Amino acid sequence: MIKIFKTTIIFFTTLLIASCDLDLAPENVMVDQITYKDAKTAEAALIGAYTRLNASISGAPTGINNYANFGYMLLFGELGTPTLKQRENSSMINMDSANYNSSDHEGYILNIWRTTYNAIDYANNIIVNIMKYGDYEKATMDMHIAEAKFLRAYEYLLLLQTYGDGALTGDMNGLGVVLRLTPYDGYRPEDVSSRATVGETYAQIVKDLQEALPFLSNNNATTLVSRTRATKTAAFALLSRVYLYRGSSKNDLADMQLASDYADSVLLNTKNYTFSTSNTHHTSWLFPLNATGAETNSANYSDEVILLSPCYTNATSYANGVGSSFFNKSNFSVDPAFTELYPAGDRRGYIDPTTSVVSLIWQGSQTSFPSDMTSYKFNNGSGYNNVLYIRLSEVKLTKAEAYARINGVNTESLKHLNDINKKSYATKPADFTLTSFATTQELIDRILLERMKELAFEGHTRFDLIRTNRSLRVATIPAEKKILPVPDYEVRISYGKILQNKGFR
Repeated sequence: MIKIFKTTIIFFTTLLIASCDLDLAPENVMVDQITYKDAKTAEAALIGAYTRLNASISGAPTGINNYANFGYMLLFGELGTPTLKQRENSSMINMDSANYNSSDHEGYILNIWRTTYNAIDYANNIIVNIMKYGDYEKATMDMHIAEAKFLRAYEYLLLLQTYGDGALTGDMNGLGVVLRLTPYDGYRPEDVSSRATVGETYAQIVKDLQEALPFLSNNNATTLVSRTRATKTAAFALLSRVYLYRGSSKNDLADMQLASDYADSVLLNTKNYTFSTSNTHHTSWLFPLNATGAETNSANYSDEVILLSPCYTNATSYANGVGSSFFNKSNFSVDPAFTELYPAGDRRGYIDPTTSVVSLIWQGSQTSFPSDMTSYKFNNGSGYNNVLYIRLSEVKLTKAEAYARINGVNTESLKHLNDINKKSYATKPADFTLTSFATTQELIDRILLERMKELAFEGHTRFDLIRTNRSLRVATIPAEKKILPVPDYEVRISYGKILQNKGFR
């Protein structure tokens, strides 16, 4: 009876509106027309899309002054690898074992999936609605759309490397992700799409970046704020990462050449981004100790940063950065065996018991598991921590690896390897030379070791291990279970269109 009554009311309401000949657009359409017509409101929406990228990587906000403790994709990129050790009584899902239960699917795994697709939807709305309703300077409209395409490409790469079946092992016919390129307008079973292939997903990522490149800014990145927005340099750097990820497992030389070439597009742009040789640079500029509560925490910034999400944005009410999970060490800490990879004097990880010099591995909280160590890269216990998306060190290491795969032991790869290796020492170690490595593989192995030490805790380690066919912390985990399963919820509501990864069927 209630159902019939509601249906009747809807029917007569529809007739009434029609009889009045009212030309009313749906409320969301009216909001879109207003938001995306003007340059200032469209840009405000775009800033919201950047915030959603941050939420995907470092965690979604759970309330005012309360940023989610768990770093979402950032942590998945590190836990279960040599860098971070998870506690046996941790409240987080067990990423060491890859045996995810139903509650894991409904919690952490589903949250990663949803949060990233939510970020993609923000980008889709900007792309589609500026094209449809935008009525301001075309150059500015084109740049806003280009930035949104950059964000969408970055987010699809995150999804692909996390859920893509064979995405990092060279299987272009494997199951990638569901490609959604228009704004979400409600769930309809008949409209649910199946997963694109890995190859198709990579193609969409490249297409977005290539279409964005002509319209992205090429500013001089002279301020911190200018490093929070996508630029041509950021797109070149991300393309370099894409081709390295796609081609390194099978040593695809065409992909390696593209990874190398796009890295050059960044490294030769010395006007905008420079690589420091100072051994104090990491702790004084690249990962500053941000002041809790200040509106402009990150007063210092590094010329090495290409793109970041600084915690200073509205910090008093929205921390917008990695939370206190690293600092407090309640669920994980730095593996002591990993610290042994850093020789004496290497300020990225060596802990000298005779001095008080801060390295990038430090005590963090003195009350929560005080004998354990954590990463100084997320050094504020209140969550005021920057999130670095792309920085110059990654690009240099990509160049070194890709060029070595093409040309063997060579001076160009050695130059970038030596730059990274020497930077954090007060007394610089001797350079590697052409005679330091007997084979190409020896050089690549050394570059990969340097990559893990330099980029540790930034969400790269797991994916580097997978793409180079190396084991995780638990060596018996098969290749197809090194990624996450697609959330069971998404499989169920698709009525069979979205297939599960083969390692979890």
